[in-house]
Amino acid sequence: MSRGQHAADDGSFGRSASGAMARGVALIVVAVVLGVLLLRATDGPDPFPAGSGPVGGDDTTTTSATGGDATTTTLPPPAAEVDPTTITVLVANGASVSGLAGDLTELVAAESFQTVDPTDVDEDVETSTVYYTPGFEEAAAAVAAVFDPAPEVAALPDPSPVDDLAGADVVVVAGPDLVPE
Repeated sequence: MSRGQHAADDGSFGRSASGAMARGVALIVVAVVLGVLLLRATDGPDPFPAGSGPVGGDDTTTTSATGGDATTTTLPPPAAEVDPTTITVLVANGASVSGLAGDLTELVAAESFQTVDPTDVDEDVETSTVYYTPGFEEAAAAVAAVFDPAPEVAALPDPSPVDDLAGADVVVVAGPDLVPE
């Protein structure tokens, strides 16, 4: 076509435009169908894979119904893995029971924790406590789990219940509740 001329009056422009529109619509339909098929093929039945829950130590609650009764169980978050060979533990006798700190040190060492020589505290305590230095909270929880009953876990107070930590990351102050029967 040269300048100043118009399209032919035979309807070829209309056929050409409608053909292009039909091809475009068909292309869009094929793309949508392929998209749906691909999404179905890659989506699993579980919308959130295991381990993708909230971060930050939130408790997990599970509910199950059996025979019309519903029970709810709150589970603590999974504990971080602690390598006991990298944790140094000091056991201090706070019960005035001869040999208690030494016996408990052997129990802790049997679980592969590093130990230092046991000691005594200046004043007896009513209940046992596992104290942690900064950054060793999970390690203290792992040490507490060695005992039955498991003592309370707390940050190491200032002043410390023992005069010399001897390089320990975790300090167990053993009270009468850890005296073997």
